[in-house]
Amino acid sequence: MRQSFHIATLMVAAAFALEANAAPPFYTRCLERLSCALKLNLPDSLGENVDNDSTWQFRGKALRIRTNVYGDVSHIGYKLFDTQWAADYVARPLLDFLERYALEQDVPRKDVDKEEEAVRKRLTFIEGDASMIAQRTPEMGCVIDEVERRRYTVSWEKGNQKICMVIPADYQLFLGANAVELEHIFERDVKRMSSEAVEDKWREMWKNGTRSRADSVWIISNGCYLSDQIRSDLYLQGSEADMKLLLDSSKPLRSVSNVLLTGCFHKSIPMQLTIDKYGYLKSDIEVTLQQLLAYFHSENCMLYLGVKSRTKESASLTLFAVNFKMAYNHTISVEFPFNILEGGEDKVKGRIYVYTPLQNITEKFFIDNLKQNEP
Repeated sequence: MRQSFHIATLMVAAAFALEANAAPPFYTRCLERLSCALKLNLPDSLGENVDNDSTWQFRGKALRIRTNVYGDVSHIGYKLFDTQWAADYVARPLLDFLERYALEQDVPRKDVDKEEEAVRKRLTFIEGDASMIAQRTPEMGCVIDEVERRRYTVSWEKGNQKICMVIPADYQLFLGANAVELEHIFERDVKRMSSEAVEDKWREMWKNGTRSRADSVWIISNGCYLSDQIRSDLYLQGSEADMKLLLDSSKPLRSVSNVLLTGCFHKSIPMQLTIDKYGYLKSDIEVTLQQLLAYFHSENCMLYLGVKSRTKESASLTLFAVNFKMAYNHTISVEFPFNILEGGEDKVKGRIYVYTPLQNITEKFFIDNLKQNEP
């Protein structure tokens, strides 16, 4: 009897210990460290797509804690911006960075030199200073000016206090993750994406594209990237009121273009993907083409495709997934066997470089590339 009671007591104690040490998964290590520094008592699951700004505080100021579609804690910061306005803002990571940065200024963090950290973050204050960011309230207006792929100028004022800062368009800065961690995030999360293509998503993504017609085929274009030969063109058939994606093995290149840009196909397409990593490392993973494209869509990337070469059996192409607001692109070299269009079981092979920064690429580079590829 005593032995049974002792075992039960140990089990209860172990359960309490597990609960005390429980913590939700974090999207980045930066957020996990910040949570520890704050000594936040977070449950092991907050739920999916949560935006909580009423439960936790620090120094009497409301904290915003948000999770992503998988329940990972994807943001911790002061609540500085109106919740609905922030949710709709196209460069949301910029707002997250400001909310997190303001909080980081107030939180004691072991082995962190805040002055040295501020220099590395490369913020330039035209008016005001970092200590003033936390004084902002969600009711205050805000002006954000963007120079695409370069920088954001953010300013607001209240009474005699005015703050104006210039922030580089740097996704590593906004996320608090370096290149190595971004590679890890991609490898972890691309495998968690859904393999199901959203059939009508292309209609939304190309709704403002320019339309033209060649023979019986409609072309809807979102333009080009770097070169006139790297394009975001969809090929469609049917009436103007009821256009459908061309998927025809007798027109393989146009059909492959549609599949690679939209993911629309009658089944999931298996993909052998090699991730080229920092330090000449690489990782080989198995995903589906639809999972890869779903990852790009989740980041609001625009997709562009260029054909390198083709044979009777396959095509070699380069796919670019570009986030202009965050100033980075993913580059994927793709080998696509044509027999997939006929129901074959071959796999698409790809090699990807993720999160290549664009903010330091000069305008001359873009202009020169366009000139070199003009017909």
